[in-house]
Amino acid sequence: MKLLISVIIAFIPFNKVRIFLYRGLLGFEVDYNSHIGMLNIFRCSQVKISNARIGYLNYINVEELILSNGSSIFKLNRLKSLNRVVLGVNSVITSKNFLGGPKKGLAFAGMSFKDQNVIIGEGSSILRSNYFDVVRKIKIGNNVVFGGNGSEIWTHGFDTKRNMLVGTVEFGNNIFIGSNCVFTKSIVVCDEVSIGPLSTVYKSISVAGVYSTHKLEKVK
Repeated sequence: MKLLISVIIAFIPFNKVRIFLYRGLLGFEVDYNSHIGMLNIFRCSQVKISNARIGYLNYINVEELILSNGSSIFKLNRLKSLNRVVLGVNSVITSKNFLGGPKKGLAFAGMSFKDQNVIIGEGSSILRSNYFDVVRKIKIGNNVVFGGNGSEIWTHGFDTKRNMLVGTVEFGNNIFIGSNCVFTKSIVVCDEVSIGPLSTVYKSISVAGVYSTHKLEKVK
């Protein structure tokens, strides 16, 4: 029933009317300083949006969604089967990103829906077409930029016997990440780090600096 109501509200042409209906019919805590665009589908139990913005054509399947002052989710994003998503003050998820985990109720070793959380600090930006695999928590600090497009974060993998291995991924503060980087499970990236495009980060970074997994060398 709630899904049907969300679909109907998505076609209402006036922002304040949409907010009124989200508040009255779905129990969302959305203030009237916020903006929620048309054609968004919400499958959420709790929503708290304060002076924040959501664009259009997003699919948001999150138990608890919190958007802080000045934060934004742009357009054409899929937030799927997540327990909790928090955007800090002035943080942004731009367009065509996927953040998702296994469907609630699936029972595999090492998996718990309560761990499927994405926490983003203040002033951070997730730009275009990134893929976040959220079997375990992904925590992103303040002033972190996923630049360009196409980076991936993985919180699970498998050993040689196909046993699932899982682990959180955490980023500190003041980090820049170039396009098409890949981060594997169970790593921590410390503060004040810049990572070059097309890098694969498979172990933790504990010293500030500029990192790349590619050498530039003359081949001919």
